[in-house]
Amino acid sequence: MKVKIISYSLVLISFLSNAQVINQAIEFEGLNRTHMLFLPTNMEDNLPLVLNLHGYTSNSFEQLFYSSMANVAEENNFVVVFPDGTTDQFGATFWNSEILEENVNDLGYLEALIDTMIENYNINPDRVYMCGMSNGGFMSYYSACEMTDKIAAIASVTGTMNNDIFDNCNPTRSIPILEIHGTADATVPYNGASNAGSFQSMIATEAVLDFWVNHNNCTLEFEEEMEDISLTDLSTVTHFKYSGGDNGSSVEHYRINNGGHTWPGAALALPGVVTNYDIIASEVIWDFFKQYTIDGLLEVEELPDLKSLDIMPNPMLAFTNIKSSTEMESLCIYDLQGKRVLNDFVGGFEYTLDRGMLNSGLYIVEVKTGGQSVYQKLLVR
Repeated sequence: MKVKIISYSLVLISFLSNAQVINQAIEFEGLNRTHMLFLPTNMEDNLPLVLNLHGYTSNSFEQLFYSSMANVAEENNFVVVFPDGTTDQFGATFWNSEILEENVNDLGYLEALIDTMIENYNINPDRVYMCGMSNGGFMSYYSACEMTDKIAAIASVTGTMNNDIFDNCNPTRSIPILEIHGTADATVPYNGASNAGSFQSMIATEAVLDFWVNHNNCTLEFEEEMEDISLTDLSTVTHFKYSGGDNGSSVEHYRINNGGHTWPGAALALPGVVTNYDIIASEVIWDFFKQYTIDGLLEVEELPDLKSLDIMPNPMLAFTNIKSSTEMESLCIYDLQGKRVLNDFVGGFEYTLDRGMLNSGLYIVEVKTGGQSVYQKLLVR
């Protein structure tokens, strides 16, 4: 469906160089639907798009700054759109994920918004992703059920599925799923809620994960306690990964032990509610999304190379030197299942890997340089 942008205004964010945040609106089914659009400094054709949906009573402006995803988009060169929901019967902004008795067609609106972004900004239609906070997480799950031809992967932070969507969800393909949820969430309880007042029942986090694990045909790869980096945030993180699904799909879960109804790593900690700072949700979400297109897991040979990045010797012997013609900001190494096995700050033009750091196998080396991520293969014998 072709929808024309009917208004916009330009706002510059000084701390993001020449990156832009644009206030826009499109008309959909007689309503003026607004959104905020982040365009990275190195804007070019065929970039990925992430839709980042606010929570109940919130808005695009709050979600832009609360999630800090624009910073991650600038560093990794993707586009983010922060849409606004409409107002419900209680006067609160919301997404119609069928959790309230409302008639607004948010599925249709989000589909039209995606088409508009693809048409006007030459977005890669195979790399469109959706994430959301709370009610935005509900809407992301709803979209995964109903918009399998549009969405490559989704992530939910403090969200879940309500009973109607859960009972009637029948996606036509496997959908990579990421859920970040606190065990002390009092708004969307980790263990679900059978009756939430005016809202429908909320399905327990583990039941939602089981649904998608079974749908995608995944199996548990690992469960690990992550490093307790922040000793003052009153919480820890347990990471679950279910992999090996259809088309390389996976389901991942970051359980925030004692975490509240918050966005981990948020720029602003909400008073009286535990916010975890061992992970940065927006970075975790992008690390998950970037592995996938709408056709499934990216193959090793599909990852772009940077010709000025030298890895010698390769295959690795006792050690390997990684040299770049531009200063390297950081270096990550992933195994072929997408698990990150090394993450280190570089801040220079050369980095040395010792053979003892890695087991035998084929790895993907990701170097962040000049605000972009570039990749090469590394064989360890």
